[in-house]
Amino acid sequence: MKKNPVKRGDILEVYVDGASRGNPGPAAWAFIFVKNEEIIHQKSAYIGHTTNNLAEYKTIVNALKEAKQFSRWHLKIFSDSELVVRQIIRSIELQNLIFQSYVKKFIHFVNFLRKLNFLMWDGVMRI
Repeated sequence: MKKNPVKRGDILEVYVDGASRGNPGPAAWAFIFVKNEEIIHQKSAYIGHTTNNLAEYKTIVNALKEAKQFSRWHLKIFSDSELVVRQIIRSIELQNLIFQSYVKKFIHFVNFLRKLNFLMWDGVMRI
């Protein structure tokens, strides 16, 4: 890995998306890290046959795992999945045990941050 371009106190923007063709269906996730309008890291993966929501959760968790290498200060996560963001932010009662496990993973990975913002395409939601 190159020298980390994210300095102490900088904001790292994280753009995430997961999707499936059909619901459930073949699915994948992808994320990019952006600093000063420049992509500094990106990753994607095919995850097999699953639902769209699970693909969205896996994207966020995988992005957070790698974000620790770049910033422990301030992340802005951009997602188009209103359901997943609301479930994480508001801890909506989750009937699906798989989703509960991803919310727990999310909480585990954000403990390293000083500040985290979730931004929807149509507004801002803050944690």
